[in-house]
Amino acid sequence: MEDFEAWKSSFDSNDSFRTENGQRGYQAFQSVDDPNEVVVLFDWDEGEDPRAFFKSEGMRERMVDAGLKGMPEMSVVQMINQKSGVEPSA
Repeated sequence: MEDFEAWKSSFDSNDSFRTENGQRGYQAFQSVDDPNEVVVLFDWDEGEDPRAFFKSEGMRERMVDAGLKGMPEMSVVQMINQKSGVEPSA
């Protein structure tokens, strides 16, 4: 992306569009070395194909408007394990 702030504004304003098409939630991470590098982990409805949604004309237009350069890299993964609530060591 060219400008994180422009992307973030567009990303936030398109939340309802993504939700209507299967998004249940997400986590967004920003690189500490390059503020224009972002990784987003989406939680998507089972039975819905997020790849088809992100390749749709409506989503492509939104990505261009957000300042993305080309199609972002995308992988569909399934959670196999999760751990949280661990106290940091002293």
